[in-house]
Amino acid sequence: MRPVRIGIWIPAMALAAAGPASLLAQNLATAQNPLAPDYSVPAKVFPNVLKPYELLRVPEPVLSNAPNVPLEVRDGKLRLSMAQLAVAVIENNLTVAGARYYPAAAQTDLMRARSGQSPRGVDQSSIPSGVFAGATGSSILGSAGGGGGGASNAGGITGGASAVNVGPSGVFDPNFSVSFSLDRTPSPLNTLVVAGVPQVTTHTVAATVRYGQAFPSGTSFSASYGFQRQSSTQLHLLFDPAFTPGFTVSVAQQLLNGFGYKVNRALIKVAENEQGIEKESFRQQVITALASAENAYYDLISARESVRTAEQALSVSEQLYRNNARAFEAGVMARLDVVNAQAQVAASERDLVIAQTNVEYAELTLKSMFTTNLEGNLESASIETTDSFPEPDQDKLPSLAEAVAIAQKNRPEISIADGNIKSQQDVMPFLDNALLPNVNVFALVNSSGLYNVFGTALADNAQFKYPQFAVGLSVSFPVRNRQAQADEVRSRLELKQSQDTLVRTKSSIEVDVQNALIGVTLGRAQVNAARGAVRTNEQKTDAERKRLTAGLSTSYNVILVERDLFAAQLAEVQARDTYAKAKVALDQAMGITLDTNHINLDEALKGTLRPTTAVQ
Repeated sequence: MRPVRIGIWIPAMALAAAGPASLLAQNLATAQNPLAPDYSVPAKVFPNVLKPYELLRVPEPVLSNAPNVPLEVRDGKLRLSMAQLAVAVIENNLTVAGARYYPAAAQTDLMRARSGQSPRGVDQSSIPSGVFAGATGSSILGSAGGGGGGASNAGGITGGASAVNVGPSGVFDPNFSVSFSLDRTPSPLNTLVVAGVPQVTTHTVAATVRYGQAFPSGTSFSASYGFQRQSSTQLHLLFDPAFTPGFTVSVAQQLLNGFGYKVNRALIKVAENEQGIEKESFRQQVITALASAENAYYDLISARESVRTAEQALSVSEQLYRNNARAFEAGVMARLDVVNAQAQVAASERDLVIAQTNVEYAELTLKSMFTTNLEGNLESASIETTDSFPEPDQDKLPSLAEAVAIAQKNRPEISIADGNIKSQQDVMPFLDNALLPNVNVFALVNSSGLYNVFGTALADNAQFKYPQFAVGLSVSFPVRNRQAQADEVRSRLELKQSQDTLVRTKSSIEVDVQNALIGVTLGRAQVNAARGAVRTNEQKTDAERKRLTAGLSTSYNVILVERDLFAAQLAEVQARDTYAKAKVALDQAMGITLDTNHINLDEALKGTLRPTTAVQ
């Protein structure tokens, strides 16, 4: 049983009883691990209107071991429990740190979608392909065109009117534009009738301010104000210079294609689904990293047990060699027995060197999983594991039905697949809507002015002296509509394919759980059998040694039975290692690795776990 649980709040009284050191450690952990910013929240426009155009804060990557992780080396040794290992993996493992960027990237997709643009997709979040078929300029909304009428009708030599057509325009983020120009245009003429001179030179100063925005209902709105000052060498002008200010307000509403909140908010729904998908993707990475680290921890225990067994074998071999050497000197034993014992000592020394080398490899492998880098004396430190293998007799296994039900509820793969299917379902209203014709109604109001004094021209403008009012209807549709049909059918096929894949994933998970249960059951049986073999070989070794003392056996026979004993002990260690890793595989198959290690996913996502407390 594991004595330490991770991610549990310590009550205030317990902290007070623990003393100032615990309070200081908690405050230090909070100070050195600030919350990552929420990248779905844009910069505020007010009171600093320039803030949205500045770089958003992105924390620098942490390339050193977390200071609040309890990895203290004393006398060249690092005492490491399974609970400490879990904390270190969460805060230092580079694979986990890399996976932590995916939920943050998904937040940027949400901010992008709320502006009216298409999200880009992250890691395991897929953006339905059919959405981009109807998107213009990376937006699910209409084009940026539209507008008509306005101040350009003022100041000519003849009155005039033209057909007005205001189409949908803009995205959810308001667009504000300002333009200014200076122009000098000489124009040679072929008649004197109109201008009175053979060449007219026109000087123009123009400025325009425009605001446009679209809304999820399918409505788009634009307003513009233009100012123009024009002087000319033309004769017989009423005003020279002439001021022609004017403003235009237009509204367009899509009635069929592009109408409604479900249609125009489809990409926002997809980006919202991304948040859950990428959080589950991160959980999957954490589960994998923790399972790998736990397996490496048990491998290190196994390697150290192998060293202990090899040391015992060497000690027995050396003792046997000394006994045989004394017996040979006394003339009661053949020299061959001494040589056999000496050969066994050499073999035991070889096995010990191999076992010690395996420990070094196991330590290095484990260190790479819970450290960002091997700083200071951590590189040369020897890991001392404080937990041992789980005891098979103390573990209660769930039934197959219970394990499968837990896995179906907790496995990240299912949540990820469900999220992507929901995204495909959320964009279906847009794809169905794309089959419809484009029918837009619009209204436009324009007012212009004309005078040689700006204030008077502006007064004409404000008093609607020369107003323009327009309403209209536009209808357009592709005759055969093959693109929309193909996109809609393909999206439904992709949805069906994803649903079939989810069914296969659930079936595969059931097989994983069943295999893991079989592995745990088999591992338990192997441990029990290995322990029985050790007891039997201990009895045989003890009996053979007594026979040797009584002169009824040889040293070679003792070496054989002792070799069998150490082989049985090593097999027991390996069986316990296999059982421990089978338990890890079962937790992973059921998706409860974080629960088993008492890891809070939100805290893991932030990269800072709460202080731990021991639970006996």
